[in-house]
Amino acid sequence: MIESRLSGLLHAVLLPIFFALSGLRTQVGLVSGGEEWLILVAVVVLACAGKMGGTILAGRLSGMSFRDSAPVGVLMNTRGLMELIVLNVGLDLGILTPTLFTIFVLMALVTTAMAAPLFRWIALTDGQLQLR
Repeated sequence: MIESRLSGLLHAVLLPIFFALSGLRTQVGLVSGGEEWLILVAVVVLACAGKMGGTILAGRLSGMSFRDSAPVGVLMNTRGLMELIVLNVGLDLGILTPTLFTIFVLMALVTTAMAAPLFRWIALTDGQLQLR
């Protein structure tokens, strides 16, 4: 009973506050030089390769076809709340610099934003999947 009452409060108030706090801690201006942008691109590429590639490989090893495992890999590539929690803890503990924190937050945004268009592209090029 208490869980259902707190769940509404958590989703309606505390979760948006957490996302806003993470956004306020992100200093995009720190990613200003060519080296930082190169690191950001490398992090995005490695993150996509690791998450999508690992999921597709696991699907293929378990007997799924590429057409079935690729959409799952794309959807697994989204980053979200858990990653932001870990990044904020890392920043608070001094494990991450503000620049590295910003790079990882931007990577989370890019990989999450690219998931739906990439999924739709795979679905449209594959006659088996139907999107409405």
